[in-house]
Amino acid sequence: MISYWKGLGQFIKFNVVGIMNTAVDFGVFMILNRYLGLIYAVSQVISYSCGMVNSYFLNKFWTFQKREGFTAIEVTKFILVNLCSLGVSLLVLYILQSKWSWEVLPSKVLATGFSVGVNFLGNKFWVFEATV
Repeated sequence: MISYWKGLGQFIKFNVVGIMNTAVDFGVFMILNRYLGLIYAVSQVISYSCGMVNSYFLNKFWTFQKREGFTAIEVTKFILVNLCSLGVSLLVLYILQSKWSWEVLPSKVLATGFSVGVNFLGNKFWVFEATV
């Protein structure tokens, strides 16, 4: 039962971190694009990367409470999980939009749900290797 509550707590923290990552992404994007005049593509790459860096540190130390130092393997795993999560969201969006003709907002919500699930499980059990 303790493991269930620990996992639920981690999932809640993971989603709080996700909200913070979104704020970092949007904030950096607006500064770079609107105030510094960088083109949107460059602004997006930099702002998304800032959100991912924020995600890595907050999830490592706060969500999953891993105090060990940084390794290239861990960072590589983190990037791969995020790329898989992106791929899942794109696949779900493609299916719902192109194959089933769903509206955009419900498609995005469902794709985000799948993406969050893949991202959380990948981080918990592979990147930051949970001990049960």
